[in-house]
Amino acid sequence: MATIPVCAQSAIDCVPTVREAKKETCDTPLLHRIAEVRRQQGLSLKSISQRTGVEVRILQRQELPDSNLSLIDLIRWQKALEVPVENLLVDHDSELSAPIRSRASMIKVMKTVVALTEVASSPRVSRLTTMLREQLIEIMPELAEIGGWPNFGSRRQPDQLGRIGENPIILDDLRLEPN
Repeated sequence: MATIPVCAQSAIDCVPTVREAKKETCDTPLLHRIAEVRRQQGLSLKSISQRTGVEVRILQRQELPDSNLSLIDLIRWQKALEVPVENLLVDHDSELSAPIRSRASMIKVMKTVVALTEVASSPRVSRLTTMLREQLIEIMPELAEIGGWPNFGSRRQPDQLGRIGENPIILDDLRLEPN
């Protein structure tokens, strides 16, 4: 049997169907691995949007592996993800470098530790998670800025407005019909 490449028009990833251990690639060339790096680092598109000032819907299009980004956009992603540009570009048959994989893993561990600290059920668990957090920061100081996994929805800084603050409801615009 032959292998039939399957490429959904709106799909993020181009995934070939593999039969009888044969592989074929899709016609669309993969240009970068931004989405893969973002997911490995445990970052949401919303957090990247906050870091870059670019709307989430634009970032969604840009992180499609076959999107042809300008150099400015590529550098914007590089700064937001804090990785070397070469780790964002597709080098066929190679994975992310060991330091980037290690960093992504450390970030995930720190997010878990911070989340555990926030929900510690006893003083002992709280002490242990604090100790673990300090040890991780000792290994990798940049982890001090990492927050926990969101519990409910996304997190925002205290000085950031929520949706209702950005788009308040004006009561005069509401027209209530009498019963």
